[in-house]
Amino acid sequence: MNKKITSSTLAALIIAGSTSFTAFAAMDNGTVVIGDKAFDLAYANDSINTSEITSPIIAGGAIYVKDFNGNWIDNVTGEIIPAGLIPAVIYKNTKGGTRFDAADTSVTAIKETSYPKTFTSITNAITNTSKVIYLTALDQYGEKYDIKTDSSYKVTATINGITLSDTQVKLTTDNNMAKITLDKDLVENDVVVIKLDKFDKDVSTSSSKLISEVSTNFVVAKAKISQLNLTSEKPVTEFNKEDIIYNKVTQNDGARLTTDMIKFNINPKTSGTVASDVTVTASLRGGSDADKNDIIISAKSTKEGTFEVTPYVGTTFDAEGTIKAAKFDVTTTVNVIATTIDSITLPKLKVNTKTVANLVIRNAHNEVIDENGNNVTALVYRNGVLDNNLIVEKLDMDGNQSTTRPVKSLRFNAKEAGNYIVRLRVNGTVASKDVVAISEVTSLSSIELGNNIIDNSIIANEMTPVYRVIGAVDNKGDGIIPDTSGWTIEAKNKAGTSFGSFASIVYYKHDARGVILDATKEDAEGIAVKFAPNATSVKSLESDTILTIKVCNNEITSTDVIKDTLDLTVRAKSKVKSITLAENKISTISGASVKKEIVILDQYGKAITDPTMVKVLYGSKTTATVSYDDRAKKMYITYFGEATGIDTIVVKSLTEPAITATANISIGDNTNINTIVFNENKYKVYNDANNDVLDGSVALTYKVNNGDIDVPTNALHVISDSKLVTVTTNGSVINVKAKAGVNNATTGIGSDTIITISVLTANGKTDSINLIFSDDVSIVTPSTVVIKDTVDENKDLAGTQLIIGRDENGNVVNETSGQITLLGVDQYGNKDIDVTTDTTWTSSNSEIAKVDTNTGLVTAVKPGKTTITGFYKGNLYTIEVEIPEVK
Repeated sequence: MNKKITSSTLAALIIAGSTSFTAFAAMDNGTVVIGDKAFDLAYANDSINTSEITSPIIAGGAIYVKDFNGNWIDNVTGEIIPAGLIPAVIYKNTKGGTRFDAADTSVTAIKETSYPKTFTSITNAITNTSKVIYLTALDQYGEKYDIKTDSSYKVTATINGITLSDTQVKLTTDNNMAKITLDKDLVENDVVVIKLDKFDKDVSTSSSKLISEVSTNFVVAKAKISQLNLTSEKPVTEFNKEDIIYNKVTQNDGARLTTDMIKFNINPKTSGTVASDVTVTASLRGGSDADKNDIIISAKSTKEGTFEVTPYVGTTFDAEGTIKAAKFDVTTTVNVIATTIDSITLPKLKVNTKTVANLVIRNAHNEVIDENGNNVTALVYRNGVLDNNLIVEKLDMDGNQSTTRPVKSLRFNAKEAGNYIVRLRVNGTVASKDVVAISEVTSLSSIELGNNIIDNSIIANEMTPVYRVIGAVDNKGDGIIPDTSGWTIEAKNKAGTSFGSFASIVYYKHDARGVILDATKEDAEGIAVKFAPNATSVKSLESDTILTIKVCNNEITSTDVIKDTLDLTVRAKSKVKSITLAENKISTISGASVKKEIVILDQYGKAITDPTMVKVLYGSKTTATVSYDDRAKKMYITYFGEATGIDTIVVKSLTEPAITATANISIGDNTNINTIVFNENKYKVYNDANNDVLDGSVALTYKVNNGDIDVPTNALHVISDSKLVTVTTNGSVINVKAKAGVNNATTGIGSDTIITISVLTANGKTDSINLIFSDDVSIVTPSTVVIKDTVDENKDLAGTQLIIGRDENGNVVNETSGQITLLGVDQYGNKDIDVTTDTTWTSSNSEIAKVDTNTGLVTAVKPGKTTITGFYKGNLYTIEVEIPEVK
């Protein structure tokens, strides 16, 4: 692809602000006159012509600019002048030169018609299999000449001094080059002489005149391998640790290719893999069929993932002369067919106390694999018959019940004492294991309010609850999770006043980050007291208050009660005690904003996150707001410049007026802008050559003073080539789109065209960014693809769910199918591109729900749960599907 660069650098310096275009008879609008020379802007801004442009400037020539309204402007004064002051010049653009008389008149061409003056052979050698010679040409001006062969050309050739006949040497044109093809068998060391003559007219005319000629000699070289022809043999995803045939290389017409000549460059594309994780080999197909000489390429990996493989012939992959084949991907996955289950040894179980053990399932290669809960069966036997007094639950990685998610552990809970056998089996496979489980009855022996998990400090009016684990021990001295249905708790101060809403007994578990939170009885890790600092009974406390907490397994007055007591202090509610500004001297401009960090601490030295606990005072030239960023976990104050001048911002505590922080604000003109820089943009912009409606656009953003000032685009000047692109602005965003009607190489926008966009502040600060406009077809990167979030209809279950027959509120609906949609981002940055129909879909249990392989449409069959899997360019996407019973 050819790249054309259109720059706005010179335009930014001398005609900023011009936006319209009007045609005139003399020199084009957008012309620069320097001394006795004139230049088209595109020519002047081309870096190749830098010395030609700067020479007349250094010589002191006067500079005039013809703006896009057709007016001549003196570059020094900026004033419009009469065209009569323009001297006679030689005007140049990318097409050639033209002479203009004084006063911008009398156009006269100064170049004669070009013709091929010199020929150059770009063919280095010929062989017995490669008998084609290519010649390029330059015209009388030393510029590239596009060859169009006709009867004015004559070609002759000799081999070892013997002239070839007209039928043995053929002259044609290929890509603006002369192509000479020899139809004659050649052997190594033959001497070949090629002669090409160009005449001013038909060579058969007696008066024709020779214009130029070239003679080039070759010694026929030994044939070498010129290419590796790679053909797909079986390009599908298979299991690792197994030898898989991917491609074949067919023999070419040159030198014979052997298996030991082929090497492989491997680039791992999956995180956590390296090149040595895959072995690629080349072997001869053999046999007696016509394809027996094909070289088969196969691969075997030790890790699942995708590896980019490029076969080549040469000393090293990057060496000069190395012949490379087309690259292809080797994608392997773990064999998901279960063959064994690891042994599980359980401690003695306690009745009504849960015990968890890991479940490990392996394939034929001893690799650990995942199996969904629906695919794993756990049958409990006692005395040789099925028994339901030992419950075995299948849990996922989060400790939740596993149905369509992979099983990571088993939770055993005996309801009666006894000896049990748990028979585990992976449905439809040979994988099975028997687990011995023995349970006994124990009783609660003691309660202890210990084992702090979170900081013991409790401050009234805080939003986050505080947990304190309750240690429960049985008569065997072991920790247990008791049933708390009959338990009681009280919270009182020294005067006996009850603070009942402050404390409660809950089951708890940890989330993925290790933070404690409420749990159900089924998935609990233990029991705890939950303290709520924002409860009505404590949130307004003005002084530290000691509370006594009593936890009992029965009524407190019961004679056999088991209890424990804890005294704790609820500290007085938070108040603002200090306000610190990251900066107290702020510079901005009218219409812009500046965002800085502000730290507000309470009397305990903790950061306050509630912006309503402070008040902001400001004058007539600025405004300001305080906000909390939950993602950054920081408080910010944003200053808005309203008018030029000096102002003061005061931030003060609502409850402690003496606690303040002051910022002095300077709202200046544009001289407060030190730098302006475009934010990095790596996206291409799509440019459809046939349909302007399909053209893409790109949103550019920038930083002023390294992001300290948020300056809107209406305070800047955006510079671009208005003939090629349309630019619109919105706030701090600059939107750029190829201009309608210019989607071809003739007018400047073709494939991989680079367009320069510049910004210019009123005080002369500037920056530029190059955008690539390309007509490459949109390609969605697999790593960007996600499941459309509207599929997530069951908010209470982890993972992405699709329920057919009920809505998210549990109401019965009349539906028998549901659509799964995959969305991704392409190389142009376009979001939400639907790749559903480019994905291969399968159902793990088609007796529950079927899925259309090509469209992702799921159809209900009968009540139950299953998993739908989509495969897109090496990535897997899993959706849990439920077909509920309708009663």
